Amino acid sequence: EPNVVTVGALSLWTYSSWTMIAHHVCHGGYNRVDAGRFHSRGFGLGLVNRFVDWLDWMQPEAWNIEHNRLHHYRLNEGKDPDLVQRNLAFLRDKATPLPLKYA
Repeated sequence: EPNVVTVGALSLWTYSSWTMIAHHVCHGGYNRVDAGRFHSRGFGLGLVNRFVDWLDWMQPEAWNIEHNRLHHYRLNEGKDPDLVQRNLAFLRDKATPLPLKYA
């Protein structure tokens, strides 16, 4: 039987590491301060850093292009790859009870 506290803690760490560390590092938010390895030029690059900094299916270089260039330069436009209104249209149009859509 899975331990709910452990699952919750691991989920919180994964979410936090993405939203508070990786996202800001990849945008260069820590480039001008002495933040050790948290610099956009080397974060997640190389075999060791890939496992320590960026344990994810998507490569950091691909995220840089997808998010930093395609998303931020086309924010909320038709070519924005993260356009929520378009990407979740299947859920909005699906005949599912509203509470399940928000779950």
